[in-house]
Amino acid sequence: MIVHLDLDCFFVSVERTRYEPFRGAAAAVAGRNDTAIFADKPLRHTEFTDAHGVFSGASYYDKFGGCKDWRKVFVEDGRVRGLVLAASYEARSHGVKTGVSLSEALRLCPHLRILPSDLPFYISLSNALNDYLERQLPSLEQFGIDEFFADVKGFVREDETERFLRGLQAEIYKEFRLPISFGASSNRSLAKLAAKSAKPFGVRVVHSGEIGAFIEHQPVRAIAGIGSKTANHLARFGVHTLGDILRAPSLLESLGKNGRMLLAELRGENSLGIQNSQERKHIGISRTFDPVLDRAEVKRRLLVLGSHLSFNITKHRKEPTSFTVTVGYSASPSVQKHITAHRLFSEALLRAICSEAFDEIDCAKSDCVNYLSISAGDMHDRRQTNELLEWQRDIKQRKVGEAAGAIRAKYGHSLVHFA
Repeated sequence: MIVHLDLDCFFVSVERTRYEPFRGAAAAVAGRNDTAIFADKPLRHTEFTDAHGVFSGASYYDKFGGCKDWRKVFVEDGRVRGLVLAASYEARSHGVKTGVSLSEALRLCPHLRILPSDLPFYISLSNALNDYLERQLPSLEQFGIDEFFADVKGFVREDETERFLRGLQAEIYKEFRLPISFGASSNRSLAKLAAKSAKPFGVRVVHSGEIGAFIEHQPVRAIAGIGSKTANHLARFGVHTLGDILRAPSLLESLGKNGRMLLAELRGENSLGIQNSQERKHIGISRTFDPVLDRAEVKRRLLVLGSHLSFNITKHRKEPTSFTVTVGYSASPSVQKHITAHRLFSEALLRAICSEAFDEIDCAKSDCVNYLSISAGDMHDRRQTNELLEWQRDIKQRKVGEAAGAIRAKYGHSLVHFA
């Protein structure tokens, strides 16, 4: 069987392992736009192995400096800023959900306990749990910071699956003090649905003969792969639940290959295997901030983002060949530039790409900029550049960038600046 492992209220649960006031309380972990990245104070990147390629974002550091007083982080000019990143079940009972503004969360639940997020700590614990699970399960795929898939076929008898998972659940809680829910069935989609139905801190095993009854009343959007457009299409034919789909299979079949694959999953027929590792194909970084009109400051911020992105690309020893720079404005439509460069990667190269792209696409100069994004894709393992005439210069720039990266990793990212 395929098993989906889903940690319950992960950020809150992690904080409960070290912060007693969070335990049993209506609690939330919150975050806000990270403009600290543009300041001059040193930001030391967290040292950990991102071996599984599942974490988005280019830079990991304790952006709030370990501060436990949420007011110092989220109250500015008398206004409460920030968003809820995770809420405990106690907080959810008051209507506090992930994604709501912190001010709205406090209106719904005035006694809400709040902590600023500490992503490096959460990732380190997620990686530790991954290492533990790899010793307990025959095949494992880390699907997100708080999700995993495993295949226990041939490792555990199907009729022993629930007993095995309950034992593993207890061991994880004993080892990490983290509540986790398990779902198991014949494929990933059904296992994920089963885990969702088991929350919080439960186990649900759906055997092949139980699939029809299990999905009968599940809404069509409950399964990954059916979005709003497909759901609206199905609704026009009176199809609102997954059980309805099984009674009218031609509707999904008519949607082509993806529709046929979804139908097979609902029947328990299709089973995508476990991927023990995921190649990182794309790395990006972006920030939203208060509007800035000064173009010199905007370009400085863009190059700061490029510096952090370069740090991460170099850490993963990858050679991106495609880059995208996006600029967002307060009132005007955002603009974007795609660049292809078959060059040996270095921070100097990325700075040049970003600077030239910004000068080319910044067409609303009377408008303020409030969003910047850089992404790198088409990753390859390190190799010689195709531009042989640039080889010597690229080699020199790379050595300078690697030396700067080593200093930044030890003493703080903003300690080294490129002229």
